[in-house]
Amino acid sequence: MDDQRLKVLLIEDDEDDYILTREYLAETRGNNFELNWVEDYDAGLEAIRQNQHDVYLVDYRLGKNSGLDLLRTAVAHGCLSPIILLTGLGDHLVDSDAMRSGAADYLVKGQFDAQQLERSIRHSLLRKRAERDLHQQLTRISLLNQITHAISERMDLENVLNVVLGQLEIHLPVDYGSVFLFDAQAGILSQAASRRKSLLPTAQLISLDQLTVPLAEAGLVACSTGELLYEPEIAKTQAPLLKRLTQTEMGSAVVVPMMVERNLFGVLIAARAIANGFSIGECEFLRTLCEHVALAAHQARLHTQLQSAYDELRQTHQAVMQHERLRALGQMASGIAHDINNALSPVSGFAELLLRNEKNLSETARRYLHHIKTASDDVAHIVTRMRDFYRKREEHQPLLPVNLNQLSQQVVELTRPRWRDISQQRGISMEVQHDADPHLPEIIGMESELREALTNLIFNALDAMPRGGVIILRTRVGAWAHRHGGAKAPSHVVLEVIDTGVGMDEQTRKHCLEPFFSTKGQLGTGLGLAMVYGVVQRHEGAIEIESAPGKGTTMRLIFPVREAAPGESGKDAATAAPVSPMRILFIDDEPLLRELLKEILECDGHQVQIADGGWVGLDVFRAANKEGRPFDVVITDLGMPHLDGRQLAQIIKKESPATPIIMMTGWATSMKGEEEVPLGVDGVLNKPPNIAELQGMLRQLAQRRHSSRAR
Repeated sequence: MDDQRLKVLLIEDDEDDYILTREYLAETRGNNFELNWVEDYDAGLEAIRQNQHDVYLVDYRLGKNSGLDLLRTAVAHGCLSPIILLTGLGDHLVDSDAMRSGAADYLVKGQFDAQQLERSIRHSLLRKRAERDLHQQLTRISLLNQITHAISERMDLENVLNVVLGQLEIHLPVDYGSVFLFDAQAGILSQAASRRKSLLPTAQLISLDQLTVPLAEAGLVACSTGELLYEPEIAKTQAPLLKRLTQTEMGSAVVVPMMVERNLFGVLIAARAIANGFSIGECEFLRTLCEHVALAAHQARLHTQLQSAYDELRQTHQAVMQHERLRALGQMASGIAHDINNALSPVSGFAELLLRNEKNLSETARRYLHHIKTASDDVAHIVTRMRDFYRKREEHQPLLPVNLNQLSQQVVELTRPRWRDISQQRGISMEVQHDADPHLPEIIGMESELREALTNLIFNALDAMPRGGVIILRTRVGAWAHRHGGAKAPSHVVLEVIDTGVGMDEQTRKHCLEPFFSTKGQLGTGLGLAMVYGVVQRHEGAIEIESAPGKGTTMRLIFPVREAAPGESGKDAATAAPVSPMRILFIDDEPLLRELLKEILECDGHQVQIADGGWVGLDVFRAANKEGRPFDVVITDLGMPHLDGRQLAQIIKKESPATPIIMMTGWATSMKGEEEVPLGVDGVLNKPPNIAELQGMLRQLAQRRHSSRAR
């Protein structure tokens, strides 16, 4: 303060007092004052508004106005420099009124000398600066509390940082603010938030948004140890990251480290357009602020990570619950599978016998029998698969060529009674059209599963058309691939089910494939589309859904085209050599099933003896051995009262280890997949029995017996 001339303005209507004041100031040591003079109220007020002086000396008497009026007006207009009131009254009331109105001091004319005037000016300046510093400190504390309170109510990291930058822009203020978060493992700073006031007239539209830079290349390595960096002139900085701010016409910047437990969490960059724009107090305020912000930001990140982990845990819990529900459903299905398969076996088996042995059937009768057998086989497959919708295909399940054109046409025929009855009952028009690509290649899969999936889609489409409409089944090649030699061949085929129904909104479309999700209320189980999704997944395919409210739905199933693996061709059984006649014992507690299997085996030339239970079968087996006419093969049911198939197989194997045993059960698929074939059993067959599978099993056992005898 002693090294510069202080500018003093005297507002006085008496020239003699001006001359006296000038002489007093000239007598001060160092003559460090520059005095200016105006002689009326208006000129004085205008000079104060220009804010070009360090201190003001105001006479109490200024014509029709008083110095107190000028003092109050100046303070009201935000005058920051001290104002000293001069008067010749020496009135204590005027003194008190002046001090209450904001005067820095009060001097009575004729009662002070040059030294007292200098002391009053300097003390007034010191007090004013102290008041200003205190006010700034209180303002910063208030801003710190305001920001701390604001970020304490937010647990989102991005939200926290944007609130901090917004408060700094308005209340500190700053022209640009940015926060970079530090990745300690990669050593990289990544911008998480930025904010800038409206561009200056010459500033370029350049932002540090989306910037990622190594800490060392940013020139901010010192921040890793908690050191604050202040660049009073950005144009002269050596830090590459700060150099970019010169393109936005920033003159000075502060880089404040955000430390958490002595580790660098990130950095805050605050910049102003002017050079030397930050005071020491402001830098320290930013450091204190960043201590709070770093902790809040760290907690926000932890909260986000915790919320993410909780969401994953909740999703996992829901998935486990869903799995348990599906497993319970599978156990329920397994519990009734035996009874259902026993009831279906005669239907499927006798239909197959008629197709195989009756040569004089009409085409209509043959077609109806095909439908009966197909429907009964499909029911059996549904029961065995209800326990698990999304399991991967078991290796033992046969994959055969499937013609999607024929399959879709067959499904149209099988579902015709349903959609025809609906149209007649409701008095509406239901139409199912078939648009097939005649050159569509075959795919490899399980025909029964695909037929079931397509049937579900048609039923869903019917439910989506309460006022009638059209369903289109369309097949086409979906994609082509280049083979060796440059030739193109189909790589994927598409099967579409298109309806003109009510359609689905986006929320329903996203969840419609989930198990137990249904929009049909008590009429729906939520299992249909989940079953379809499982079938497509097991065939390594994909589902696309196009739908909108009032515009119908297109369900698009996409399947890969590939060749059947060796042993997956359905022609092997038909071309295989017939099995030599055998003596076979068949044990089952179901009369129709005993009659069915006896008919099937005797048609192939085998001698068959039947028994209606485990103990009866064991007696027949032992009697045949005593007579010297042992059975070549024993076929037994699994679930029987008193003595079940497992116990029976162990007893027979103990008494006659060379006798092959075939077990028939509705749980055959799961037993094969889970490797739970009972001890002593040589082969397992599904119920209802498939003639080709039964012949194949007998052929294997015959070949095995022939090989053992040859050795």
